[in-house]
Amino acid sequence: MNAHLVISVLLCAATCETEQLRIWDGDSFLVGMQSGSERIRIQNIDAPEIDGQCIEEIRWADRAKFRLADIMNGSRIEIARSGKDKYGRTLARVSVNGIDAGGILISESLARPWEGRRQPWC
Repeated sequence: MNAHLVISVLLCAATCETEQLRIWDGDSFLVGMQSGSERIRIQNIDAPEIDGQCIEEIRWADRAKFRLADIMNGSRIEIARSGKDKYGRTLARVSVNGIDAGGILISESLARPWEGRRQPWC
């Protein structure tokens, strides 16, 4: 399933505001529904790709995407930005109710720690 998931969160920085996120896969999402939305890549994790190399990777990617949406939906989200990746996405640590979102996905085997390059999922 290549469609993104739309969820509502409480996005917090200095203050908290209701915002919609579009979840693309287990490690990337968009903040906002307007043109020019900010693309976020969760830093320091590697999740399977939606357009993966094999059917198993695609299945794991769907699981990771739905799990990320599940843990973020309706939650208090904090995004600690730290730069851009080679695709222009904002690299960030993402906390859900004070817990590292990437760490949750890693602990549930839906992502792995980033080791400097993609590792095969097939």
